[in-house]
Amino acid sequence: MSVAGAANGDFSTHAALRSGALAAKAAMDIKGRSPKLPKAEDTPVSQTPFWYVEGCSRAWLDQQNDVTVKDVKLSHQEGFRSVEHLKRYTTLGMATDQGKTSNIGGLAIMAELAGKSIPEVGTTIFRPPYTPTSIGVLAGRMKGQEFHPTRLTPSHYWAQERGAVFVEVGNWMRAQWFPIQGETHWRQSVDREVSATRASVGVCDCTTLGKIDVQGADAADFLNKVYCNGFAKLAVGKTRYGLMLREDGIAMDDGTAARLADDHFVVTTTTAKAGPVFQHMEFVRQCLFPDMDVHLISTTEAWAQYAVAGPNSRKLLQKIVDPEFDITNEGFPFMACANITVCGGLRARLFRISFSGELAFEIAVPSRYGDALMRRLMDEGEEFDVTPYGTEALSVMRIEKGHAAGNELNGTTTAQNLGMRRMVSKKKDSIGSVLSEREGLNEANMLTLVGVQPVDPTEKITAGGHLMNPTGPVDAAHDQGYITSAAFSPSVGSMIGLAFMKDGSNRLGEKMRLVSPVTDLTVDVEIVSSHFVDPEGERVRA
Repeated sequence: MSVAGAANGDFSTHAALRSGALAAKAAMDIKGRSPKLPKAEDTPVSQTPFWYVEGCSRAWLDQQNDVTVKDVKLSHQEGFRSVEHLKRYTTLGMATDQGKTSNIGGLAIMAELAGKSIPEVGTTIFRPPYTPTSIGVLAGRMKGQEFHPTRLTPSHYWAQERGAVFVEVGNWMRAQWFPIQGETHWRQSVDREVSATRASVGVCDCTTLGKIDVQGADAADFLNKVYCNGFAKLAVGKTRYGLMLREDGIAMDDGTAARLADDHFVVTTTTAKAGPVFQHMEFVRQCLFPDMDVHLISTTEAWAQYAVAGPNSRKLLQKIVDPEFDITNEGFPFMACANITVCGGLRARLFRISFSGELAFEIAVPSRYGDALMRRLMDEGEEFDVTPYGTEALSVMRIEKGHAAGNELNGTTTAQNLGMRRMVSKKKDSIGSVLSEREGLNEANMLTLVGVQPVDPTEKITAGGHLMNPTGPVDAAHDQGYITSAAFSPSVGSMIGLAFMKDGSNRLGEKMRLVSPVTDLTVDVEIVSSHFVDPEGERVRA
């Protein structure tokens, strides 16, 4: 390609004709004299740059930052000869246009003062966005449901095939329940999933739980700092429930830490706190204890993880876990963990932990095998009438068992409120331990977690309702506590709830009024243990 005329910098008519003729001659490889050119009324011209009008009292260069010719001259006079020093001394080109309207003029004046060319003086470094970016590019075309990206679990497409109803949970799309033919109401689906899981076996995709690999020689000591209970003496192959406090003594999150090796733990967090907990742990590692030999990696998306719960959960897993691994009650007791293989050599992790209160396991495989594992579990579980269950059934079972979740870890509660006072170890220092002992957090009449059941099983319990004495005023001064979570329990045969109640641990058996002025509800209820199902924990150890 040859460029000629004005595109090549030949602006006079004569020059444009001449450059065009020469380019054509070269392209056609014509020997001899150039063709005769037509006469042009203009003649070859020479141009001299004109950067500013001398003698003008105010000659503006940068309209955005009010930089003048005088400012550039003053910069040179005071010894700021580098273009980057000129930029910072005068603020030339530091506005939103990054010098597109001013830099050439300023550099030319500086070159004139230095007796050099502009290339010799140099140019400044432009900051993005030097090339403008349209708002449309930043906003995108998404709106409504598509306004922001959502994460899909490894079993998402399988769940779609089963007709699952989905809900957005912390940017993840999770199956709420799996309706089957003949079910006309979501409660029918949820009640069936709960009952089927407790009767035989159910499978739930729990990939969305945060997963953090904690490795290094000081991994155990590090977890001792971030959790209020102890981890230094946790044996390899064991898992422990952990409670994490903020610096002010308020509960931040809970989860489990499984010790796969002396220097390797796998920590789980709640779905909603996966990011904040990882950030908190990185802050502790980098800023509070930088000398510790410990390394953190977020592996939430790297592993697909499924809860397999119910009295037949072990029998189902024995069909896919490779035979060299013993997962009997003796060989793999409650709270055990191990690296294993499944389905003929696929690496996996197995944890014997339970959020449902049943004999249960959580099995994890690399995410790319998550869909295949779910389908395999369903196929192998047909003889046990295996049931997939969603987040609603998961919530019902954890309320039946009295397990705290996001509604209870609401940013205002302490280990004492949750009935976990003894978990705050006094044999070691940990974040939040000292401030959890503040007088205001340990009053005799403090709120503690209890269970709530309606006296009439047909009555309703709603989260957010307040507990009042059987008689007397209904106002803030006489408020005895509030419901955090509520659900219908097919195991109990009525609605049940978890609540924080003043001195609740010493008031089991009392009759109270549940009042919700917003929904115009008043119900007589009884305060009971928060463990509605298997309070002795016999099922999880079966």
